[in-house]
Amino acid sequence: MKMNQSVIDLWTQFKNQHGIMHDEYEAWSFGNSPKMADELLVGVIKGEKTGTSSLHLLYELGLEEEKLPEVGNYSVLLDGNDQAQAIICTKVVDILPYSQISEVHGYLEGEGNRTLKYWRSVHQPFFEQELEAYGLTFSEGMLIVYELFELVFQK
Repeated sequence: MKMNQSVIDLWTQFKNQHGIMHDEYEAWSFGNSPKMADELLVGVIKGEKTGTSSLHLLYELGLEEEKLPEVGNYSVLLDGNDQAQAIICTKVVDILPYSQISEVHGYLEGEGNRTLKYWRSVHQPFFEQELEAYGLTFSEGMLIVYELFELVFQK
């Protein structure tokens, strides 16, 4: 989890406004570059991106920085400069093979032209690159963690 003063400040504002008594949340950014983090964050703020996906294997092997998402989890989203910009709440978590990701998943992910074809064209190379770093190879049978979320607070 990437923690800094902007994360603590945004969480504190949200917590105080919504009467939340706990400090259970993750802080992270989308993608693998500052540019990607900023682009995908804009999609969330515009209401176009309400889903995200990751490789289950990375959680299983303990290689993912965050814990496996669960319904009701809060996440503070960071921009490309690791500054807190928004808070989301997980509404649904699906774990399914890559080959079973649907048009609906692609649409809710909110990227490109919001089709499954586009989703596959950007996610397969992204997943391949992630796996390559650990000497692992991609297959269409790999489990994907698909998280549907709601924007609940923004800076």
